[in-house]
Amino acid sequence: MLKQKGRCLVTAFFASLLFGMAGWALESELPQNLDFSSLVDQFGQPFRGQGSMALVMVVNGMKAKNMVRDTLAELDVSCLQQGRVIYLANISGMPKMISKLVAVPRLRKLGYPVWLDYSGHVTKTLPTRKDEVTLLSIDSEQAISLASHLKSGEELRAKLMAECGSLDSEPGG
Repeated sequence: MLKQKGRCLVTAFFASLLFGMAGWALESELPQNLDFSSLVDQFGQPFRGQGSMALVMVVNGMKAKNMVRDTLAELDVSCLQQGRVIYLANISGMPKMISKLVAVPRLRKLGYPVWLDYSGHVTKTLPTRKDEVTLLSIDSEQAISLASHLKSGEELRAKLMAECGSLDSEPGG
């Protein structure tokens, strides 16, 4: 029995290592239904963009937040304003006073919506990794078709360029 448990642990370790390096999640591991109805933006407005989503960026940690902020400074953010790209931040672990007095007021200075998960219920179902930006591709039925875990701003910029465009070009290319 101990030998069998050991094999399972070794198999699980190598499987997580393999899929971790590939940067994607198995289709069966992805949530089937996205329900963003509990999300609000930094101004307290409820989420209404479920039908137009193409990409969802999920931020987990300060390093990932800074990567998104720096990358979006180079891109045409109309893709976020129009709801094709959704920027989702889990702030459930943040002390309420800090989020209310510091974090959310800072987010209000941005020129694009940041959708906030105050409870953590939405983001807990998504395949995120600490200090990485998780980029979820959304298919025509509004289901997640692919999850990528990005560690650098260059990777994120390359992925977002097709949907957003740079400040020097037209959106979408």
